[in-house]
Amino acid sequence: MSIEEKNRKYKILEPFFNKEKKLRDIEKETKISYATLKRWVSQYRNSGEKGLVKKERIDKNTFKKVNDDVLDYLKSLYKDYHNLPVTKLYEKAKSTLNSYNSVISYPTFFRIIDNLDENIKQSSIKSVKKESLYEYAILQKVVPIPFFNNKNKIFYLTIFYNKENYKITNFIFEEEKREFKKLFNFIKESIIIEGSYPKNISLDEKIQGISKSLLRNIFFQTKINFIQEEVDENIVSFLKYIDTDILKEFNRKKPKNIDEISLFIKKYLFINNDGEKKISQNENYQLLYFLTKYKRKVYSGGIRLKNNIYNSPSLKELEGEIVDVYYSEFSNKIVEVYLGKRFIDKVKLIKD
Repeated sequence: MSIEEKNRKYKILEPFFNKEKKLRDIEKETKISYATLKRWVSQYRNSGEKGLVKKERIDKNTFKKVNDDVLDYLKSLYKDYHNLPVTKLYEKAKSTLNSYNSVISYPTFFRIIDNLDENIKQSSIKSVKKESLYEYAILQKVVPIPFFNNKNKIFYLTIFYNKENYKITNFIFEEEKREFKKLFNFIKESIIIEGSYPKNISLDEKIQGISKSLLRNIFFQTKINFIQEEVDENIVSFLKYIDTDILKEFNRKKPKNIDEISLFIKKYLFINNDGEKKISQNENYQLLYFLTKYKRKVYSGGIRLKNNIYNSPSLKELEGEIVDVYYSEFSNKIVEVYLGKRFIDKVKLIKD
C-alpha cells in the first residue's frame, strides 16, 4: 500500500517537478488542496520518495481507545465551555487529561468533540470558524548564510501568509532586520498581491518597533487590526528546513549575489505572483497610509521628488496643479499620484 501511495503522489507531482505545470493547475485538476500539494513537494525534497509515504501516526486509533470516563469528562467540558474555540478548549482539557493518564493529540481531540452528537458537531464547526480571527500573518525569520562572499552572514526572511490555508503571498530576503514601520511598504504590497483587504493581521512577536499607540493609529487610518502574538507552529514547521535546503543548494555553487538566493526562496515557498489583483478604490486609498506622502507641483516635465523626476501622459492635464505623491522609502521606481482622493496614476521614474 505504501508503494502504491508513493507512486500515486509522485505521479500527481511529476508535471510540477518537470516544470510542465504549476501547483495551482494540479490543484484544479486533481481537487487536492494547494496546501497538501505543497506539503508533498516539501516532503519529497526533504526525504526523497520516502517522504511521500504517509507515516503511521502515534495517536492512530486513539479515539477508539479513549475510555468512557474521558469521554464523559470531554462532554462535560464542552457543555461548560462550548463558546471557546476548539484550540482553547484543548488547552483547557490537557491538564485534566493527564490526571486520567490519557494523552490525546489535537486532531484526535477535534474528532472526539466533532463526533459527540449532531448538535455539538455543528457548534464545533462554528467554533473552528471563530478561531480564524487573524486572517493574515507576518513572520520574520533569521537565516544564516555561512558562504556569502566567503563570509558568515545573517540574513532575514520576512513572509506574509494566509493563516487559514498557509499560502505564502509575499516575502523579502535581506541583510537588514526591519522594524515594523520599515515593513509598511511590504505590507501594502502584500495586500495588493493577495487582492483581499484584511480585517486582521497577526505580527510575529520578534518584530521590533511596535507600540499600542502605533497600532491604534493604523487601525484608525486603515481599519486593519494588527495583533502581536506567538507564531503559528504550523508555519514554523514548514519553514524549519529552509536553512538546510539553502545550504544544500549553494554549498558547491556559491551565490554571486543575494538575488540568486531570493530566487531560490521564491521557488521554495511556491510563490507565484500573477500581478496586482483588484481591491476597491477606497481600500487602496486606505493603504496609502503605509507610504510617505508629499505635496508636489506638476510641471511640464513631470514631478520632481528627492532629486528624481517622475512623469506619465496622465500628468499633462494636471500641469500647474498641486498633487499628493505617495512614495515608498524602499522602492523609488514608481510613485502613486492623487488629486485629493481621486487616483491619477502610478507614475514611473524617468530620471535620477
